[in-house]
Formats: sequence, C-alpha cells, structure tokens
Amino acid sequence: MPKEIVLGAFEEFTPSFISNGWPHERSTPAGFATLPYWQSLARELDAAGFDFLFFADALGYPMDDAGEVPEVVIREAVQFPVHDPLTIVSALAATVDRLGFVVTASTTSEQPYLLARRFATLDTLTGGRVGWNVVTSDMQQALVKLLGLRSVTPHDRRYDRADEFIDVALQLWEGGWSEDAAVVDKAARVFTDPARVHRIRHEGEFFSLDGYFPVSPGPQRTPTLFQAGASTRGVEFAARIAECVFIQERDPAKAAALVARIRAEVAARGRRGDSVKVINSISVVTAPTPAAAQSLRDSLTAAPSRDAMAALYLGWSGVNLLGIDPDTPVDELSTQVGQTTLAMYQGQGMTVGTVLDALARTLGGTKVTGTPDSVAADIETLVRDTDVDGFLIEHSFGGIATYRDFIDEVMPRLRDRGLLPADPRHGSLREMLTGAPTPRLQAGHPGVGFRPTV
Repeated sequence: MPKEIVLGAFEEFTPSFISNGWPHERSTPAGFATLPYWQSLARELDAAGFDFLFFADALGYPMDDAGEVPEVVIREAVQFPVHDPLTIVSALAATVDRLGFVVTASTTSEQPYLLARRFATLDTLTGGRVGWNVVTSDMQQALVKLLGLRSVTPHDRRYDRADEFIDVALQLWEGGWSEDAAVVDKAARVFTDPARVHRIRHEGEFFSLDGYFPVSPGPQRTPTLFQAGASTRGVEFAARIAECVFIQERDPAKAAALVARIRAEVAARGRRGDSVKVINSISVVTAPTPAAAQSLRDSLTAAPSRDAMAALYLGWSGVNLLGIDPDTPVDELSTQVGQTTLAMYQGQGMTVGTVLDALARTLGGTKVTGTPDSVAADIETLVRDTDVDGFLIEHSFGGIATYRDFIDEVMPRLRDRGLLPADPRHGSLREMLTGAPTPRLQAGHPGVGFRPTV
C-alpha cells in the first residue's frame, strides 16, 4: 500500500525563480507584485488539494565577494526584484480556508523576538496554517553589504547562532503564556491573567532577552518548523528542531540515503524517526505524448540565458562560476554560503565549464518529464525508492502555468494510485503535514520542555 504524500507549491515573491523561465511563452510574470496574482494562485492550489504554498526568500540578490552585482541580475530578473512574502500571508490565508503557508526566514539576519512576534501573529490570523522554513544562509554577501554584517559568518558558526535563536523563539512561543491566560472578564476588569503570563529571561552568546511575550497564542503557538540544509551540521540541526525537512536531491539513491540519514539522526535525538517528514522538490513537465513533454521541457530549459543561470547559482551558492577558469574542477571549490548547492555538482568529475553548461538542465530538484501516466508512475517510484513523505512542485513557467497540467492531469492519477487522499486535508498546518492529533508541538520535540507547569 503506497503512502499518502503531502504536496506544496515552491515559489518566491519574485517574477523569476529556479528555472529563470519568465521569458517562456507560458509565463505570466508581469503581475507578480500584486495581491490578485497570488490570490488567484492560492485559490487554484487550494481547490486542487495542495497542502501548502511554500515561499523561499532572499533578502538580497546575487553578488560576488566584492559586492558587485552582475548586470544580468537586474536585466533578466534573477531574484530581482524580490519582495517580502511574510507581508502577504495573512491576505492569502483570508482568501482560502484550507491551504497552509510556509515562509523562509534566516536566523542570521533576523532577531528572535521580532521574528517570533510576526509568526505568532500570523499563527492566529491564519488559524494555525503557517510554517517557518528555518535557514541560516540567505545570501551572506548581501547581508554584509545590505545589513552591515562585518563579514560572512562561517557555515557551522551560523548553526551555532541558529540553535540559540530557535531556543529563544521556542521559549517565547511555548513558555510565554500558560493555558487559559486570556480571561476577557469585563466584570472583573481582567483581560489577561498576570499570573499566567511568564517573564522570559535569556542570556546567551548571541542573544539577550528579559521580558514578556506580548502576543497571545494562536492555535499552533509554534509555527510548523521546516528546515532546509543537507550538510552534516544542517542535518544535526534538523534532527533537533524540524518537523519537516526540505531537501533538493536529484539522484534517487542519494535522496534515499539522505532520508535514511535524517531519520537515523532524528531517532538518535530521542524522537521517533518517522515523526519528521522529508519533502523533496521536483520540477514536473507533462504533455499528452513523450515527445511533446520533452519538447516542452526543452523550451523551458532554453528560456533563460547561460549568464542568468550562473547568476542564480551565485546567489544560491556564493560561487561566481563566470569568474573562474572553465577548466577548474568543481571539486576544488568551497563556500561558506550554500554548501549543499555546491555539493550537487561535486564528486562527478565536473569542471566549472561543464557545470555552466548544465545549470539550466539540472539546477533545482528532480526533473520529471513525460505523459501524465508516466509522471504519476515516476512519482510513485520516487516515493517507494527514496521514502520521502511528499514533494514541493517547483516554480517553472511561472504563475498557474507551472501547476495547471499537474493539477488537471497528474493529481487525479496520483489519487487513483493511493498517493493522495480522496479529499483534501484540513486542520492546522501541523496536523495536515505531520498527522499530529492536535495543532500543538508533539511529545519529543524540545519546544515542549519550555512549557510552563502552571
């Protein structure tokens, strides 16, 4: 019996993402900055049975070590312009009644109190349908130039900060208010019971906090926690705090090994190995015949320029391939920014030149191309062979064109195969994605330890 998977749509608040496919004839990027553009997409995803809309984010844009921005970034819309996705989540949640929303935010650029405040507010406004994708990188050079960080923070050091960041946020969300602290008793003139709101004190290496959390709890309290990062330190971090882990692995054998590694690390932390859901990203192109599907895939691959894809890679990895001798082996390169992105091309005997030629075909997750029947079969095989719990369908053409054929042709076949529920899931995001019986963090998660005893 196949497992039922969860489905998300992988977007960014920008006209161009992953495929850089906005010049394609199917793409409709002009209205990307408007609320109706995203409301229309949310309605389509909700009606189709998607579980969530996932927003990647970038505070900056691709630049090299000197802070120079390749002209192609601005000219060809390589994560430029890019807007703030947290600002539209409440409006989208009001547009649909069921769909969840996951937003990326970086522990390197944010402060725990401020971010906890925004997510706690959204948890109430969305009725418990919000999640946080925790990242530590977020274009480090841009953070130096735009936020005034003194230097790029080394990779593992960012995770040290992230560990403390999460603990502070969990103290605020889980420990700030006891149950039933909100009284709203007009006769007694008690809106909130002071004895059930608790002062949070934290003095650590990176953060200091002493005070109350003024945001009343929503259904989840803590947003559903995602983590993205497949480095050794990233997997350790995910095993401690994540409820869903986002991976971007093209090779099924490597994906299976990574899933097994994540589950083993989770179990080693005293949590159930299957309590953390692993979600891989895939790019789906389908058409009535194999030849038509391949032709459509080829047209998508041809849409961006070589320089645009190199600029996108620079933003994700911190490595400017255009500034390196094309004969340089990729295995000789290193980065403190996107180690997972760089590692996707290492260990294969590739040079900088061959990577540049391959970016449009390979950057991102697994490419699934074929007829609706073959795509559904391929997805079922991926689930069986890798043990992933779901997929993010990657932005490709842009707008609803990315998902139209998948919704109309592939999702019914996935339901027929038992991979999707007959009826869309409902409830909080945590309940929909993890199968939790309540909207709250489940036993075994370290956040539970911060709950007050009174």
